[in-house]
Amino acid sequence: MLPGAALGILAFLAGVLWRLEVEWRGWEGLVWTGYFHLAVPVSVAAFLVWTWIFLDVPSPRRRAALVAALALVAALAVPLTESSLRTAFSRFFFLSSLPRPLFFWWLLTPSLVAGILRAFRVPVGLRRWALGQALFVAAWPMATAVMQVFPQHGYTDAMHAFKSGLVVPFFVIALGISIPTRKLGEA
Repeated sequence: MLPGAALGILAFLAGVLWRLEVEWRGWEGLVWTGYFHLAVPVSVAAFLVWTWIFLDVPSPRRRAALVAALALVAALAVPLTESSLRTAFSRFFFLSSLPRPLFFWWLLTPSLVAGILRAFRVPVGLRRWALGQALFVAAWPMATAVMQVFPQHGYTDAMHAFKSGLVVPFFVIALGISIPTRKLGEA
């Protein structure tokens, strides 16, 4: 299987899983901001499995160490990101005394992944890193544009682009772009 096709399938399934969870727990209002999304750790775990399978590192031991480092960072970043987003979507966001960029630090996630890869001496091309970072930052506006064409429950704004899960596949693909991959069966 080609890594890009597997990443596309993973991205689609992560978005569907997010959407199913939001629908299951209730679409109304901001209910979706008040709970931990189980779709997130499941999708992160699936992404780590994808990374393990397709990462272009011949040594299984080195690949395991790298995936473990990514898992550790994800274990720390997921709750911080969720808290950051919860604050950003709250009605008190504009009353906060903290600088607004602190709430959106997670937009640098592809750079963090690339930094971890480089720390393990896995070459990440500048072009691939820039493309992944740009797509990650543009994911939300792109999902909002998709919402204009395919409204979810009648809403087409940025909040509903996130709530609906349309932004999730863009995030997953953006993270996968900077990971050097190999086809299955290659050393």
